[in-house]
Amino acid sequence: MKVLAIDTSSFPASAAIAEDGVMLGEYVIRNKRKHSQNIMVMVERLFDDLELDISDIDVFAATVGPGSFTGLRIGIATVRAFAQACGKKCVAVNTLEALAYNFVCSDLKVVSMLDARRDEVFAAAYVFMGNEMCEIQEPCVMTVSECLEEFGTEGVIYAGDGALKNADAIRGAGGIIAPCSHSETRAASAAALAMERARNGGAADYGSIKPLYLRKSQAEREYEKKARKSAE
Repeated sequence: MKVLAIDTSSFPASAAIAEDGVMLGEYVIRNKRKHSQNIMVMVERLFDDLELDISDIDVFAATVGPGSFTGLRIGIATVRAFAQACGKKCVAVNTLEALAYNFVCSDLKVVSMLDARRDEVFAAAYVFMGNEMCEIQEPCVMTVSECLEEFGTEGVIYAGDGALKNADAIRGAGGIIAPCSHSETRAASAAALAMERARNGGAADYGSIKPLYLRKSQAEREYEKKARKSAE
């Protein structure tokens, strides 16, 4: 089984192809270009370098959030288009799960934290039982102090751009922060998760893959703010 996974949920963009537990290739790009400009180029390079065609892919996967509203829409739309054109299945991967999967088989509790701005983070917590990842806190919006109070620091590692951004607060409380190499969501981790789920019947039609938003977009908040002012 070959899986193509795409992650455009945050500032870096990545694409990866895995086959039967082997990572065949991955591209990660962090630049000022938009994901809509990067992602297709990355996918085409993967196909060229691996001498594959899109028809060789059995399952398509994307990180579906939380994350950048625009970025998520780009990645999901790309994967849906691929799956529809090829008549193949899709797997949706929670962004916080993909981040935690960078630590598969670790004995530590992993708290995934993505910067949600406004002094908040998107957070979730996981533990591993061998290769199996178990969710102990579903994705939610929290402050860093709430995360520290909820999850503590003993036997815990904090990962993600939300952890890196709030490093002083976490380290000040005695917490451990994952290095930058393990604090970014990666398509490779999403591909590994997607392959496991596809084998267990977790793949679905392209229409089923939708973004996971934990709060309203800035545009929606601004619109509601203006509406309230108009009503006053």
